[in-house]
Amino acid sequence: MLFIKNYAKFNITKTGGNDEKYCYDWIYGGGGQLKFLSGRGFSVRFGFTLAEVLITLGIIGVVAAMTLPALIQKQNDMQIVTSLKKNYSILSQALIKAQLQYGFFDTWDYDTSEANKGGIPADMKRVFEIIKPELKVLKVCEDKAGCWHKGTTKDLNGKNISMRSSIGIGTSILIFKLADGTNISMDDHAISLSNFGINYNKGGYVFWIDANGDKKPNTIGRDIFVFALTKKGLVPAGIDSDKPCVNDTLGVFTGVTCTAKVMQDGKIDY
Repeated sequence: MLFIKNYAKFNITKTGGNDEKYCYDWIYGGGGQLKFLSGRGFSVRFGFTLAEVLITLGIIGVVAAMTLPALIQKQNDMQIVTSLKKNYSILSQALIKAQLQYGFFDTWDYDTSEANKGGIPADMKRVFEIIKPELKVLKVCEDKAGCWHKGTTKDLNGKNISMRSSIGIGTSILIFKLADGTNISMDDHAISLSNFGINYNKGGYVFWIDANGDKKPNTIGRDIFVFALTKKGLVPAGIDSDKPCVNDTLGVFTGVTCTAKVMQDGKIDY
């Protein structure tokens, strides 16, 4: 067995104006013989080599590439949830104040019989005009482009929703944009609101809220959510559904019933 012992002697020499340290190593072999390992020794330098620096930077880059997208997505989701809750509060307060002036909602002119006939139903427009003063409305586009993101809207499965591309969601709709950039498509929904995971056998007005405005992903259940205005008040889609919203095929579109889950959990974790 070879036993190694370092006997170091340091000398300072001048070579080209740079100081270098030399260390002489000796090795003890079998039989007590002393052998010279290195005649001139080896140069001792302090710091990192270029290769070491590049390898370290490469590792940092790989870790960043793996973690940054998730962190960015989480931050974006938090902003969307914050905006969604704020807009729900704004709409709810607008309805409460309007009822103080015009009486309880179920006494308003409230009729969805004009739904799906095209144009803006007169009763729905009157309801909007009642709550509009309590909203910070930047722009009203009615049923024309300009208050909704450009291009198609997708459901949670990535399927394109063909209706009213670049305009809104729904057939008989009224679209407006709030001062904070939020886009809202108000739809006169004549069919039972059970399609929205709400135990209400009548139709009602629904608000499709694009919580981050014109920004992507423009996907229901990700940045677009829906609330229904019924005689019970303003309620989030999915409030009466006991199915996972990502698999709820009873909804009018996949992802619709996620609204209640996001409002309750305060996060998008599906």
